[in-house]
Amino acid sequence: MSIGNPYEFLRERYLMLRPSLEWDPSDPTWQDRARAALVDAVGVVDEPWPVAGLEVLSEEPLDRHVRQRVVFPSRDGWSGRGWLLIPEQAEMPSPAVVCLPGHGRGADTIVGLVDEPYQSEFALQCVREGWVALAVEQPSFGTNQSSRDGEKGSSCSMDSLFGLVLGETMTGWRARDAIAAYRALCTHPAVDPTRIATMGISGGGLTALWSAALEPGIFGACVSGYFCPMAHSILLFDHCPDNYVPGFARLMDIPDLAGLIAPRPLAVENGTEDPIFAAEGFRLACNYARDIYKSVGATSQFECELFQGDHVFHGTNMLRHLREKFGGGGR
Repeated sequence: MSIGNPYEFLRERYLMLRPSLEWDPSDPTWQDRARAALVDAVGVVDEPWPVAGLEVLSEEPLDRHVRQRVVFPSRDGWSGRGWLLIPEQAEMPSPAVVCLPGHGRGADTIVGLVDEPYQSEFALQCVREGWVALAVEQPSFGTNQSSRDGEKGSSCSMDSLFGLVLGETMTGWRARDAIAAYRALCTHPAVDPTRIATMGISGGGLTALWSAALEPGIFGACVSGYFCPMAHSILLFDHCPDNYVPGFARLMDIPDLAGLIAPRPLAVENGTEDPIFAAEGFRLACNYARDIYKSVGATSQFECELFQGDHVFHGTNMLRHLREKFGGGGR
């Protein structure tokens, strides 16, 4: 008995749980039931969708691509925003990637405007592949940071907790913006709407995974520094409140989300020395995901890499995997 130790008491309760919607290969209705339960859990995603589209606010020709500042409708009273990168020499209509930055200085860091090494300017890496890239400014990061927390680097904590009292979650809000970005890209003449994937690192990896799990139209997902059971990540180390969805542990665990993406492409990576998503947990999650993809006859659609390093975007196998699955329209 863990008298006087709330964390150990909760940990024991967590370990005794038997989630009601763990991946079940024998149940043909599992995806539909699990996805509906997640929509209820995260909130926000089930709000009516506005008419999709992209509004260009500014445009700048750069070396081998054009960078546009864009906004797109997401929720009633809220528009997503970000940078749209269009390669000049790509075969059109092109594959596209919804690029989702992690905690830090926002979308500017992944398009080369601000130096933040752990994010590795991965939106630029996508455009160099010949893909259209929409770098989304996630709620509470960068220019979407709440003014009351302007000195903190992000406004995740208060925004996430405020959302909870409204029955919303930051996971749901960010996934909705990513899905809104996908819907907007579907309307763009330079984009092949059947080849739009998500990609992200850390908090952006969360959004990339959850949005692809919740929206079956998304082509696939590339997830860096997030694909890990909760017992080896958000329930073991200190994490931002934006990671937590009320009641999620009673439904499933993070690796089960792979079952909502399969048989679509999924590529995941993690550093051996990642201090907040343990390598041991990543290995377990990958083994679980392999079983999922094997069960649906789509083994080649899943890719994982445990690279030497810490909490950074590596990208080598993920980009290769996406390149192979997209086919054509690249460099």
